[in-house]
Amino acid sequence: MSGILALEELEQKVDSLYEAVEIVAIRARQINELQRRMIERQNEDVVDDDDDDFEDSPIDRDVVERQYIKLPKPTSIALQEMMDDKLEYEYLENNK
Repeated sequence: MSGILALEELEQKVDSLYEAVEIVAIRARQINELQRRMIERQNEDVVDDDDDDFEDSPIDRDVVERQYIKLPKPTSIALQEMMDDKLEYEYLENNK
């Protein structure tokens, strides 16, 4: 799929390309937060399982960063969700 074709398809999903970018960005932040929580939970489980070995030792930041690198990029996931019509969104009314 060429870049121009993808942009045209994306623009067909919403009223403007700006709206599409904003919707994808919001969803990507949600996915990023979910991934962060998942990694933290996994690391807590490892520390809890080996409580005697890791007593009061901090989680290695390098390990966490490597785990993030292995995950799919949140923006790519969000964009694919929009292209597959899996994102639901609504416009809030302006109260002026």
